[in-house]
Amino acid sequence: MSKQTNPWGGLEVKSIPATIKLDPIIYNYTSPKCKILDIGCSAGNTSVPLASQGFSVTGIDINGEALKMAASFSKTNDCSQIPLFAQSDATHLPFQKETFNIAIMQAFLTTVISKEDRRKIIREACRVLKPGGHLYLADFGQTWYSKIYRERYINDLPITKEEGSIAAYDEVTGELAYIAHHFTEKELVLLLVENGFELDLFKRDEFVTRTGNLVNGFVVLGNK
Repeated sequence: MSKQTNPWGGLEVKSIPATIKLDPIIYNYTSPKCKILDIGCSAGNTSVPLASQGFSVTGIDINGEALKMAASFSKTNDCSQIPLFAQSDATHLPFQKETFNIAIMQAFLTTVISKEDRRKIIREACRVLKPGGHLYLADFGQTWYSKIYRERYINDLPITKEEGSIAAYDEVTGELAYIAHHFTEKELVLLLVENGFELDLFKRDEFVTRTGNLVNGFVVLGNK
């Protein structure tokens, strides 16, 4: 998964959806000295607040402009720990094994349209976590009861090639901007347990999209 094949690498930062808030449940799994990796950190909406609370945070993203905004965001906040940001592909993390205590994927896997890349990403997260470390994952769930999403899942299938995925188009050019995937419970559970994790928590939630639509969601904690 490279910047050339991943449209999120060149997407304008203002076009990147970022509506899911960090669930407070994560603080049940943190300690003052834990090292946190924010995978798909975008403009730092999760990394910077965590760093402001004193956590050691490293954020990675494939979008260089988003990382510049994240670094600028951190400078305008009173961070007791300055977060580090690096441009990287999540399928090949530039860190040694057993480096971090917690890895975060906040509405990140929804952007990954390849099933094999999703598996690689989870395995990489497992690799860089210390024994007993945790993966916090929050993402969108398939919402078939909603007419809006039901029609998009069906009508976009010839383009997305995967049930539960939707196509998003550029408002100016009308061209395809990106594809986003909504998960089933089974998908997420198997994705974690088949790639190195046991589940500590699986919580159903409801998220609001940037267009104001309600969509099902999941908050998951995996234990290495």
